[in-house]
Amino acid sequence: MSARKSAILTTIFFAASATQLAPEFAARAQSADQRQVYLVRLDQSDCTNSNVPNKDSPDVDGLVTVTRGSDGNTTVKIAMTASSNTTYHFYLKCVRQLGDITTGDEGVGTASFTFPTNSASATYAFDMYPEGAPTGNKFQSATVSF
Repeated sequence: MSARKSAILTTIFFAASATQLAPEFAARAQSADQRQVYLVRLDQSDCTNSNVPNKDSPDVDGLVTVTRGSDGNTTVKIAMTASSNTTYHFYLKCVRQLGDITTGDEGVGTASFTFPTNSASATYAFDMYPEGAPTGNKFQSATVSF
């Protein structure tokens, strides 16, 4: 094999590896007061979503960014793609509803909610689903752990 072909194959290998690893590293690049976790299409899990992996997959339909503020509140920002023109109830799982997210014609929805930091333990999760919680249209976040 020529040196040129070898260099091209090496470049392609490293580019493919970086592309595959970038979402996982991005999800793990977190500060002391911020976490990013994936929102995964999954019908059910336990209160901390212990079986929901925080890695990119075909079932990932969104990203949740959680920031603990110095004022005693935690802010949650959600960006997701799901069913079009649908209102999803968003929950601090096993605690309470935080609010609603409504998607547009293309299924894209964003929202931001705030809750008292002391209303959750150091490990928690979120879930989201429309009225009636239809199978196949429920979402679980990966576990948030501070």
